[in-house]
Amino acid sequence: MITITVDTSKFDRMMADFPVRLAAAKKRALEAIGQAVASRATQAFRSPSLRPSPWAPRKPSKRDDGHPLLIRSGNMRQSIRWELRGADTVAIGTPTKYAPFHQHGTKNMPARPFFPIDRHGQLVPAMASKVARTVERIYTEELGKLGEG
Repeated sequence: MITITVDTSKFDRMMADFPVRLAAAKKRALEAIGQAVASRATQAFRSPSLRPSPWAPRKPSKRDDGHPLLIRSGNMRQSIRWELRGADTVAIGTPTKYAPFHQHGTKNMPARPFFPIDRHGQLVPAMASKVARTVERIYTEELGKLGEG
């Protein structure tokens, strides 16, 4: 009779680490996504090419203060933040109460969106593509580390 013993201890250790590495990769991906979307929204105030759609011009007014559209004090632009919410979600936004009116418009004011989402609440294609590439890169890096250590 022949006896063969297979040592799977290295594989077993590697697989034991997998859930921890997966959770770490997910957190890194969500953080990168939050940073990318918040950065894009902030940059859209000054870079028209980064806006999901063109902004309607300001109506002529005697009170024209010379500020660029949506930048009177800079408070809304500077308040854009992201935060992790649980293990699966990143929230990106601003606490300013008037941001939704600018993003979506009102019956008296045209929309001047700065977050990279379309009118249906979906990421614009360029941002969706960046998110997908970010997730793929981070998970691929983490999978590459599985055999190390």
